[in-house]
Amino acid sequence: MIRILEVAIEAGHSVLIENMDEQVDAVLAPVIARNTIKRGRTRYMKLGDKELPYHKNFRLFLHTKLSNPHYPPEIQAEATLINFTVTEAGLEDQLLALVIKKERPDLAQQKVALIQQQNEFKIKIKELEDSLLERLTNAQGDILEDVELIENLETTKRIATEIQEKVIIAKDTEQKINEASEAYRPAGTRGALVFFLLNELNKIHSFYMYSLESFVVIVNRAIDIVANANKIEPGHDLIHDELLRRVEALTDSITYCAFAFTRRGLFERHKLTVATMLCLRIMTKKGLVDVGEVDHLLKGKMVAEPPAQPDSLKYLPEMCWAACKALEALQPFTGLCQIMEGDALGWKRWYAEEKAEIADLPRGFKDLKLFHRLLLLRAMRPDRLTSALTNFVVDNMGSKFIGQSPFSMQEVYSETDPATPVFFVLFPGVDPTTDVERIAETMGISSANGKFVNISMGQGQETIAEAALATAAQEGGWVMLQNVHLMQSWLKRLERSLEQVVESAHADFRCFISSEPPGLPEMKIIPESILQRCIKVANEAPQDLKANLRRAWAHFDQPRLASCSKPTEFKAMLFALCHFHSLVLGRRKFGSQGWSRSYNFNDGDLTICADVLTNYLERYAIVPYEDIRYIYGEIMYGGHITDGWDRRTNSTYLKELIRAELLSGMPLGPGFKSPDAARYDYEAYVKYIEEKLPSESPQMFGLHPNAEIGYLTTMADQVFKTMLEVSGGARAGAGTAKKEDVVALVIVDFLKRLPNDFNMREIISRIKEKTPYVVVSLQECERMNILLTEVRNSLNELQLGLQGALNVSDAMEALSNSLFLNRVPSTWEKYAYASKKSLSLWFADMLERVRQLEKWTSDHNLPKSLWISGLFNPMSFLTAVMQVTARKFNYPLDQMTLQTNVT
Repeated sequence: MIRILEVAIEAGHSVLIENMDEQVDAVLAPVIARNTIKRGRTRYMKLGDKELPYHKNFRLFLHTKLSNPHYPPEIQAEATLINFTVTEAGLEDQLLALVIKKERPDLAQQKVALIQQQNEFKIKIKELEDSLLERLTNAQGDILEDVELIENLETTKRIATEIQEKVIIAKDTEQKINEASEAYRPAGTRGALVFFLLNELNKIHSFYMYSLESFVVIVNRAIDIVANANKIEPGHDLIHDELLRRVEALTDSITYCAFAFTRRGLFERHKLTVATMLCLRIMTKKGLVDVGEVDHLLKGKMVAEPPAQPDSLKYLPEMCWAACKALEALQPFTGLCQIMEGDALGWKRWYAEEKAEIADLPRGFKDLKLFHRLLLLRAMRPDRLTSALTNFVVDNMGSKFIGQSPFSMQEVYSETDPATPVFFVLFPGVDPTTDVERIAETMGISSANGKFVNISMGQGQETIAEAALATAAQEGGWVMLQNVHLMQSWLKRLERSLEQVVESAHADFRCFISSEPPGLPEMKIIPESILQRCIKVANEAPQDLKANLRRAWAHFDQPRLASCSKPTEFKAMLFALCHFHSLVLGRRKFGSQGWSRSYNFNDGDLTICADVLTNYLERYAIVPYEDIRYIYGEIMYGGHITDGWDRRTNSTYLKELIRAELLSGMPLGPGFKSPDAARYDYEAYVKYIEEKLPSESPQMFGLHPNAEIGYLTTMADQVFKTMLEVSGGARAGAGTAKKEDVVALVIVDFLKRLPNDFNMREIISRIKEKTPYVVVSLQECERMNILLTEVRNSLNELQLGLQGALNVSDAMEALSNSLFLNRVPSTWEKYAYASKKSLSLWFADMLERVRQLEKWTSDHNLPKSLWISGLFNPMSFLTAVMQVTARKFNYPLDQMTLQTNVT
């Protein structure tokens, strides 16, 4: 590169450096800064250890594929930045043109012909003008006597008039084409909306990277699906209703194809989040939901200092009461608290419902819309929000956006091509090698014929992997590079190798890559261009029972069921085994209530247990249920288990599920019986799972109904926290204030309410006796001063930054985001106490703590009632209690204990 730069600087050539990282090579610094030295009439530039004559025509272009690069300020100041990132409006027009090209090629061809004609007209007029000016310039004598010039002028005028008439006709034709094309705009609009959602998912996890190039492929596939399902005869013009249905079908197809492509690579915990975000954005775009109400839902707003809670509503926690008061600011909930007080029993009954999301609301709110019900659940029953969000997405988008078919490698392969690798995300117990080898064998590709190369990456494998890629690309083989996360320093070379081999790759060439996810979601371990180009597959075990059972049963097929000489017993016990597998996987989401420790039960356990079942049924005339239970519970699944109580739980499941009564329709769970194996084939079992499995509940796992409250509440909080991180609150729309304005108002409010620091000298001067209680109060005041100082200084700095008096730093930007999202800034948390409250409630809580300390330190007498959790270090106060008691009664301190009496 240096040699090329030297020649270009001297000769005045242009240089393009592609695929730049965030780190710019130091040798380029003088070139970017244009540091030249003038000696005589010649300018020189120092490059490395050489001084080169600087040609004025030299140009340097730097190019990066990174979607959001961060370069030093000097680079941004010294270079001209050009952002080629597409805008949502621009992408909408591009996708509209793509849809028109596929759906109405006649219109697309007419438009192209019109554009060419317009260009030809402009060129012709320019030629005529230039010719006329040349003749006028070179004319001799009186131009009025120059007959040839006057004739040429007349000809030019006539041609210009004709062109003008044709331009008018062309514009009229173009307008008609545009009007016909506009009917398809909803499809382009939806496509742009979906892409920009995908483009923001990298804020959730660094693996969620998508390129416009791959998205266009998805859109083309979605259009083809509609075209193949509903073919239009050439020359047939759709009438108004037909056109509307066609556009709606195209819009739905683009939406689902893009979502299905994305969902395949999402972690289980993010699937509902992404589906909800997509649903809310579509409904916001259509005007079906209010932007302010969406913002309220995402942030879970609460009144910082709510009024006193009526006695009839004391069953509500304080946080729920504050949230209900905040809901009254929204039009559908005007006077909510007063209505609740008037029908306290009705609301208490609804609040206590096990499934409040589908229970009838008290009078006055019976006809509440599903979206507004989400707002009510967010305030009063956050544990039911995930179920309500599922219902909301199904109601507005369809069940296919929630229910997912088992992973199919054949389906993934149908979407691949030589330039599109497949990227597998590895999870404990999940190995994609078997799926890849199985599909490869159907294509006549295997390790035996040398066309399938499986490399587990590690030290010394780099050269082997690069050679395998080159050979496979040339001969049409398959390469699988596993565990590439272990070779992060080599991945840049892999990125370049993939770019080179696909330029001339064989049509049968395929590349498969696997990697474990990074320890933290924001860590970037895989090059961005690889992730953008790949089809991502995250075949993680689902969290819900039905999806797990569906996935477990999908590991088998009808030939497998028929392979056993005792098909009735085999089918019944295999289905019970799949149900058991789903239960032990599903228990993990209950945390320590499910399993005392985290166990990596996997699909290998299931398939090997199925083989064991086949062997035992073939070997013994009478089914040895006890032996099978022992092998499953103590060896196969039990081999993962290290806790005695967990082993007991596992054995109890098997004792209840693997027994002779399976053949007589015994219940596998509440409301879910074992099917009659004699009458059911593989597809009948699939249908039975879809239709007969009851709605999931803790009772299906043998747990108490309240066991799910904790994890469901945490899950709902995480869903909305993730949505806020991605979108920064509701997307901009009519009636929404700018982020800077909102933050500025919050700063003014907080600075106005923020108390002064404690005057430690004055407080100390009032001390008469330095008792343990006084020491605790002083320690608390000192820690509170540190927190108040940090809050005050950071708010003042950010206020100056917003006013333009200071440069906005990264820390100020992070603080601004936290204030806007109603989240406690990390810089404040570092000096504060542990809390899960939102920022507004946290700030009010801090003021309450300050007031308690002010009262305590005013006369240094211990208050009769102390808010012990309002201290930074409650244990120091408890220790002081023991010290004072020990001194008063002359007890040994090391023998003192605390006893709490609940009254």
